Amino acid sequence: MTLADIVPSLRIALRPPLDPTVWPLSARWVGHGDLQIGGVRASKLAHSYGTPLHILDEQDVRERSAEYRRAFGERAVSYSARAGLTLETAKWVASSGLGCRVSSAAELRIALTAGVGASEIVLGGAGKSLADLDAANACGAAVVAGSVAEIALIASRAVLPQRVWLRIVPARMGRRRIRYGLKCGTGPALAAVAAIRSQPGLELAGFDCDCGHQLSRFQPFESSVREVLGFATVVRSRYGITVPAVNLGGGHAACYRCGDDDFAVGAFAARARAMVHLSAEYFGIAEPRLTVSPGRSIVSRAGVTITRVAAVSSNLGGLTVSLDEGVPGCGAAPCSGRHSMVLVGRESRSPLRPATVVETPGPARTAAELPADVEPGDLVAIAGTGGYHYADSPSVGGAALLGVSGGMVRTIKRRPTLEELA
Repeated sequence: MTLADIVPSLRIALRPPLDPTVWPLSARWVGHGDLQIGGVRASKLAHSYGTPLHILDEQDVRERSAEYRRAFGERAVSYSARAGLTLETAKWVASSGLGCRVSSAAELRIALTAGVGASEIVLGGAGKSLADLDAANACGAAVVAGSVAEIALIASRAVLPQRVWLRIVPARMGRRRIRYGLKCGTGPALAAVAAIRSQPGLELAGFDCDCGHQLSRFQPFESSVREVLGFATVVRSRYGITVPAVNLGGGHAACYRCGDDDFAVGAFAARARAMVHLSAEYFGIAEPRLTVSPGRSIVSRAGVTITRVAAVSSNLGGLTVSLDEGVPGCGAAPCSGRHSMVLVGRESRSPLRPATVVETPGPARTAAELPADVEPGDLVAIAGTGGYHYADSPSVGGAALLGVSGGMVRTIKRRPTLEELA
């Protein structure tokens, strides 16, 4: 008999610790090897709703949203719908005082219904339809433009005055293939400013920047601020236009396993504001308003996917574990192969062994540590999946999405019937 048998509570302490930068704020080990999120046991949810199952910790989303708001201030943070937007999640971020960056009229309607003010909504993305532009103009939302041709289109559809953010790509990003936007400081970027200035119904709302993805260091943002404010100086000199705001976008790193670099929101906000102030002072221009539009960094930690083990094989290097379903939408993402996983729903006295986790279907492979006695049918919890619950993939299409908080469960997206999936 082991000490863990004599003192059952010790088993909980001996389980792999839940890193608070990776797992939801409310995640706790409880009896019988179970994981509790939002006051609800994961195994109970899996039994009631089936697997794969996607869970969002409402408290975590609200706290992360509030953290951004405290760091950057009022009307300075917009949640990026690219990380997923439902009516419930939109309500959570709206109640925390965040605006919203959407990419379609449908997402625009969700944000408005959730209580986000139209003046705090920005319609972006390269694939905007005429209906999308009309919806934004009708309610007073701003629009992102990435070319002179798009500016002309926006002007032709605008019945009411339209605020326009100009998509600017800093030089460090411009070294890659630019999919959308204008390289900072170039002739086409200046021509786009002139095009906005020439249209009486358009107003320059600011520069909308893309600094990169999964960034945990400040340097890319700081260099982008210097470059963009230098361009703003040229714009003021040539056209007499003061750029009122600069949006540094998102791309803030999310932690997927213990040891990953966390994104220090408060420190980043302080340094970004200082850099904007110093750069504006250096160039002798009015200091623009600083805004950001994070997405995955707000919801990633809050999300956990519960799925089952389909097959297990042993080899000299450890285990190969096939999951019934993997992490939706993660195959081509920067975090591919990095998600933390734990066995849930039963006690295991076996030591942890290196495991190569293979998603089924799909080629994605993840390095993890799971108990040596893991077997088909076991439940596995995958951390950091808050930004994937909305991907257009078969695994998401066949899963429920639940919001949990204070022991209560809310169905955000129900599991479709077989007829609906056919």
